[in-house]
Amino acid sequence: MSETQKPVKTKKKKTQPKPKSRIYGVIVMSITFALACLVSITSLTPKRYDVSVGSRATEAISTPRMVVDLVNTEALRQAARNNVAPVYAVDEKLADSLISNAQSFFSALASFRNAANTTRAASKTAVGDGDGDADDTRSWQEVIPAADLTAMLEKLPVKVTDTALGYALLEATDAEIKQLKDLVTSTLQKELRAGVSEADQVKTLARINKELKVSSLSVWLKAMGESVYDKYLQPTNVVNSVETTRAQAKAADAVEPIYIARGATIVEVGQTVSQEQYDMLLSLDLVKGAEAASQLTPGTILYLFSVFAMLALYLIAFEKEAFSSNKQMTILALILLLTITLEWVCYIIDPRVTPAVFGVLLTTLLVSRKTAEAVNVAFALSFSLLAGGSGSTLFGADSILSMAAMLVSGQMVMVVAERSRKRGSLIAAGTLGGVAGAVVVIAGGMILNYNWNTALIYAGLQMAAALILSVFCVGMLSLWENLFDIVTPARLHELANTNHPLLKKMMVAAPGTYHHSMMVASLAEGAAEAIGANALLARTGAMYHDVGKLRRPQYFKENQNGQNIHDTLQPEESAGFIIAHQKDAMSYLSRYRMPSEVKKIVAEHHGTTMVTYFYYKAKQQQSQDGEPVIERLFRYQGNLPSTKESAIVMLADSCEAAVRSLSEPTREEVAEMVRKIIQGKMDDGQLKMSPLTLGEINQIEKSFLVTLTGLMHERIRYPALEAMS
Repeated sequence: MSETQKPVKTKKKKTQPKPKSRIYGVIVMSITFALACLVSITSLTPKRYDVSVGSRATEAISTPRMVVDLVNTEALRQAARNNVAPVYAVDEKLADSLISNAQSFFSALASFRNAANTTRAASKTAVGDGDGDADDTRSWQEVIPAADLTAMLEKLPVKVTDTALGYALLEATDAEIKQLKDLVTSTLQKELRAGVSEADQVKTLARINKELKVSSLSVWLKAMGESVYDKYLQPTNVVNSVETTRAQAKAADAVEPIYIARGATIVEVGQTVSQEQYDMLLSLDLVKGAEAASQLTPGTILYLFSVFAMLALYLIAFEKEAFSSNKQMTILALILLLTITLEWVCYIIDPRVTPAVFGVLLTTLLVSRKTAEAVNVAFALSFSLLAGGSGSTLFGADSILSMAAMLVSGQMVMVVAERSRKRGSLIAAGTLGGVAGAVVVIAGGMILNYNWNTALIYAGLQMAAALILSVFCVGMLSLWENLFDIVTPARLHELANTNHPLLKKMMVAAPGTYHHSMMVASLAEGAAEAIGANALLARTGAMYHDVGKLRRPQYFKENQNGQNIHDTLQPEESAGFIIAHQKDAMSYLSRYRMPSEVKKIVAEHHGTTMVTYFYYKAKQQQSQDGEPVIERLFRYQGNLPSTKESAIVMLADSCEAAVRSLSEPTREEVAEMVRKIIQGKMDDGQLKMSPLTLGEINQIEKSFLVTLTGLMHERIRYPALEAMS
């Protein structure tokens, strides 16, 4: 390719979906939506029974899903609450009130003494016994009669009935009263604010009374102090209802729920329905006339319509080629319908088991990765509706966990499956997807405080379902490939195996052609990788591109052993035999049921090129015999390359043959020959139908040079045996 050549910009026409194709796609999505609604509504609507409290069951009633035994679980939780010891706290307000009351008592005692002294002074003045108290030698019994004293004592906050104690309080000095006050109030303040419990009240009272008795106070004042203690040493360490309730709730939450297994019998035949059984039937939405979700059907239809409408709009906007292809939409429809049907079966086994991995894996292999991503989201949103069971558990924790697990699991499956070339590795893709989903379930279980048994069972269901369904998917993959003529990486890998019967036959019957095909395969694979084309498809097509030479291997130079059969034939005959190998190749490929994409490469790799050698041989004969040369007889009648892979194989085939014809070529000679061959194909119009750009052709040329340099490196020349002797 000359450097001065200007790239020819060819605009590739965008494929516009035909109206019929769009209608077919809409029909496919509508059918899928209808089946999803049927499966969801049927699964979510349990059989209901005509029962009431006290009635006899006419048939056995079982749980449609695993459910918490509310009665026994609540009984255990109530027992846990009852076993929680009350939480005590000091009532500061009560303590302050009691201390204030004690201080008020001593204020009242001071008033009592002042009133008594006032009475004494008044009585002395009345009898004319002097002006002061110093010479008043009367006793308090003489001043205040017992009856009057009793009346005065009744005004004290602490009940004092002993008049002897009353007289002693009057006879005590101010210093002694102050000592009593300081001792009693400080002790009360210390004990009350530290907290006095009801159980320890008597013990505390005995202790502070003992401390009071060892004081220097008089017996009567000590008795008064004991009365004050009896009055005001009340329990201040009271039950904290808020903290106690919180502790009880924590203890109740720590109780593991008791589960009733799915399928367990709630009510036996002929058994009288108890209130507890009836409550459980109500929670499971199994009582006729008390449906828990009266808007279930319209709500489910609206929800699923949103999901599948989103899927359809995504395909229309971003996967136009797939949506406009009847073949791909048929494949997608079958995948969706089969997966949704499997979801029906899985729901019967356990609502948390989903077949999303199956559908995502098939969509990745048979349609495209981008379509699979949209399908994965649609499955996660729709199947999670069923994961929680029916009734009040719809969109519960199990639903959210299932949705997250399906999204992560499906993404893992797509990443691994897209890089898988063997069928066995597809099982690994499903298994890894199951493991990823299980990790999400365990993590979610930890966040939601599931017990470990529940979380591990849920995770085990995720892994088991993914493994089983991926094996099922791989087992039926060949059916999809043959039924829809699909070429998957796994199928290409099998066809590219040199142990394939057709390749082994070529290896034995046409070894030169086999060697040439392997060289072309290496060139094509490297070039396809360089421009981002399907390298495995290009390699496989190159390995079979000359398989038609098996019919007449000796008619081709690489398989001849000295004698050239074309020396005995006319140029037109020789060209006919050479050109016929392409038709023979298609016959072999059909016999061995090769995919159409491989056939296309083989059918297009020669395009309409000319068998140049025999054409020029005919031109030489024309100069001698004068017979006109018909160019059409020397050109292949195939289609021009229409894909990148076909164009790459055409260029690789021609470049390998041309370079092989060089005698001890240098790198410069190889580069010049490759450039000449590619430019010649472009000048001959062989690449005008291919989607290759000029930049990609440049990359292909560079890749060919790298591969040819590695395959045709200079060999070491060994000295002659005579020189070594």
